[in-house]
Amino acid sequence: MNRYHLFGVTVLAMLCSAGPAGPANADGMPAKRTAAPAPAAPASNWTGGQFGAFGGGSNLAQNFAEPGSHLCPTTGLGTLQPTCVESHLLFSGHPTSFTAGAFLGYRVQFGTYVVGIEGDGAWKRASDSGYLAVSSVDPGFIRNEVFTGTLRQGWDGSVRGRAGVLVTPTTLAYATAGVAFGEVCGSFRYTASLISAPAFPFATATGAGSWCDTRVGYTAGAGLEAEIHKGVKARIEYRYTDLGDFSKSVPLTATGPCGASFACTGAALVDLEAAFHTIRVGLGVDF
Repeated sequence: MNRYHLFGVTVLAMLCSAGPAGPANADGMPAKRTAAPAPAAPASNWTGGQFGAFGGGSNLAQNFAEPGSHLCPTTGLGTLQPTCVESHLLFSGHPTSFTAGAFLGYRVQFGTYVVGIEGDGAWKRASDSGYLAVSSVDPGFIRNEVFTGTLRQGWDGSVRGRAGVLVTPTTLAYATAGVAFGEVCGSFRYTASLISAPAFPFATATGAGSWCDTRVGYTAGAGLEAEIHKGVKARIEYRYTDLGDFSKSVPLTATGPCGASFACTGAALVDLEAAFHTIRVGLGVDF
C-alpha cells in the first residue's frame, strides 16, 4: 500500500467516526435547539352582530290622580254649596315584577372604544290600585261616593345607541340611551248618590272606563359586558325608563234633577304617570 492510499483510508475513517454534527457554539460544543414560540392568542373582537336574552327585576314608579267629586248639591242658583268638599282619589306606588326578554344589536370597535345600536323587547306585569269611599253630610243632603282606580304596566321595548370603553380586552363598560315604548293599562270607576233629608228626590252619578295604550318615552342606563367564552358575552345593566305623563277622560252618567239643584259633571279626568327602573342580567352570542 503506498502512502497516498494510506492517507485516503485514514481521512475516510476519521469522517465516518465523526458522524453528522450540529452547529457548534463558541466553545466547540453543539448548540442547543430552542422551541419555536407558541402563537399568540387572538385578541377579543367586539365588531359584529349579537343576539341574546336577559332576565331581571323591574321596579315601577306609578302615579294616579283623579281630582274630585262629580255630584254635589248647589245653592239653587247654580253654584255649589260652600261646604261641598271635593274628595280626591290619589295613589302612587313602586310594585316590582320579574322581567324577561331578548335583544339584538350590532357594534363596531375602534381601538379601545366600542359603539353600536341595539333593540330589545321585554315582558313584565305589576299593578297598583286605589279605593276611596266617602260619606258626608252637606246642608240638607247626605252624599255617598266611591272611587276605584287601577294602573298597570305590561310589555316594553326600546331602540338605543350604545357607547363604551374596553377597561380590559374582554371587558366593556358602556352607557346606553334611546327611545322606549311600552304598554300602560288602567281603569277608573265612580259611583255617587245624593239624598235629601228626609225624602227629597235623590240624584246619582256613575261611570267607568278602562284602557290599554302603547306609550312612547325615553330610556337611559349603563352596564358592564364581559367575554366569558369565545363569542359569548355576559352582561349586567341598569336602566331607567319614563313613559311620560298623560290623562284619561271617563264619561259619567247622571240621573236626577241635575242643574239648578245638583251639579253633575259630565266626565272624570284622570292624570297618570308611568315609569320604571330595571336591573337585567343577560347572555349574548356574537355572529
